[in-house]
Amino acid sequence: MISNNFFKLLMDDCEICQKSASGKLQLNICELAGNMAYHAIMLEIHLTPKAGLIDCSSESIQEKIDIDTSIASANVLRTYMKEFVQTGMEMKHKEAWHLFPALQEVGLKAEKDVLKAASGKISQRGMIFTLGLICGAVGWLFGRKRSFDAVQIRRVITFCCAPLTAGQQGSSVTGNSCYKKVSGVQTEAAQGYPTIFHHALPAYEKSIEAGQSEEQALSKTLLVLMANSHDTSIIKQGGLEGLAYVQDYAFDMLLHPSTTDVEFEKKILAFDRELKQKKLCPEGSAVLLAATWLLAQLNICNERI
Repeated sequence: MISNNFFKLLMDDCEICQKSASGKLQLNICELAGNMAYHAIMLEIHLTPKAGLIDCSSESIQEKIDIDTSIASANVLRTYMKEFVQTGMEMKHKEAWHLFPALQEVGLKAEKDVLKAASGKISQRGMIFTLGLICGAVGWLFGRKRSFDAVQIRRVITFCCAPLTAGQQGSSVTGNSCYKKVSGVQTEAAQGYPTIFHHALPAYEKSIEAGQSEEQALSKTLLVLMANSHDTSIIKQGGLEGLAYVQDYAFDMLLHPSTTDVEFEKKILAFDRELKQKKLCPEGSAVLLAATWLLAQLNICNERI
């Protein structure tokens, strides 16, 4: 399954290859996975239209954050995504549960720089947390000369984040950052992101295999996530009632699929108006969408390298 030419374009980029000590060319996994993570964020940002989220034609309901601000924050994260991979590689001689503190340190720096670049309007906490874990797992696996497909990445993340729900990370987890009391995110991570693996990734891959475009596949996958995710952003904004509203609306759209792209777009725009009126922004689902795309591309890379 090849969803687009992204992998080919990266393989044509000499930066993803580097010379080893013996002079042989080898894969630069930091460039490959780090750039993929960056593009995952950019794809999520530019996907248009989206319900309740920033896209090319609408702002966020919170603090009037526009797409330029989101792009600026993503550009900051490009370097940090590579650093997450490098950190994972440097931890290859330790067990997976030792990864989190090292990745946390990188995440704290990333969040600080994003806030600075975005004038304090956006932190990208969810993206930093989730994509940082994926990139760190890729580096750790690659360093151990193991497969870095989605299943293996999930196993590493599960071990890496197990202490979060067991309360073994202490005060370091409850600092002022993307690691502060995001119980829904932490539980999702410790369980190996079941919403992605049980719902989103199968939906995305099925759509691509059916011949749908990248945009069509991502749009449907986002609805699948909104219908199945216990989005803590929605809960914070509208309580469990708000969460149920978003899930039911998205599920109804999936249950009654549109027959044309024009009809689908109209329905999404109507959904968008509803969410903005209710001041609901499914940021958690947006993060999981980027993660889903990244894992799908890593599966492709793992098969071809």
